[in-house]
Amino acid sequence: MRFLGFLLCLLGFVWLASPLQAQTDAKKFLKSLQKEARLYERLKNKQKQRKAKDGGFFGMGFGMIDIKKDTAQGKTQTFPVILSFKGGYQSFFSSFVGLKVFAALDLATSEVNWRFNKPRQDSFYGVASAGLEIPIEFSLTPSYQHFLGFYAGVGGGAVIYMDNGQFQLRNQQEIKTFGLIIQAGAALTLFSKHRIELGFKILPTNKTLLASDRFETSQMFNVVYLYKF
Repeated sequence: MRFLGFLLCLLGFVWLASPLQAQTDAKKFLKSLQKEARLYERLKNKQKQRKAKDGGFFGMGFGMIDIKKDTAQGKTQTFPVILSFKGGYQSFFSSFVGLKVFAALDLATSEVNWRFNKPRQDSFYGVASAGLEIPIEFSLTPSYQHFLGFYAGVGGGAVIYMDNGQFQLRNQQEIKTFGLIIQAGAALTLFSKHRIELGFKILPTNKTLLASDRFETSQMFNVVYLYKF
């Protein structure tokens, strides 16, 4: 009788446990499906936003540079404000790494900057450049629309400087040079279309690259807003 009672209790336990186990397995299976669905949606958004980052871009911004030169009146140093333009095309291999082809134009004239120069000078400084950049970005949200990262690039550029001073360089009124341009900086991208870059450029007239102590510039620092089409 004891054995029969034990057997009945065991059967009752199994009968009660089976639905509970089935319910637990169903919940686990449902959670697994939900997890897979979230993963699929995230990968779908990632791929969609990667493609959305490809395309042309254009923008403008402001910068500053330190210019030192020797004239017949002595040494001068100015800090002109630069108006910058930048455009090109970008393509991303993944959501994080891409390649950019860019062209840029940086201009400063005495009409804008003369108030910062004592005494006032009639001058013009321009840089035209083109090259390649590699942006590396990290997503700030699961939607893959907002990114924070940095970029680095190289290219070639032409620089021209003119003013009304009498240079000691054979009394030439202008300086022209062409050479390597290196640039790098940090970038914030919002909604895959609006990009703000904070960076610097090493120019052919930088003091570390130009073999002359009569005319030299510092790195150019600038802030640029870019819109991706």
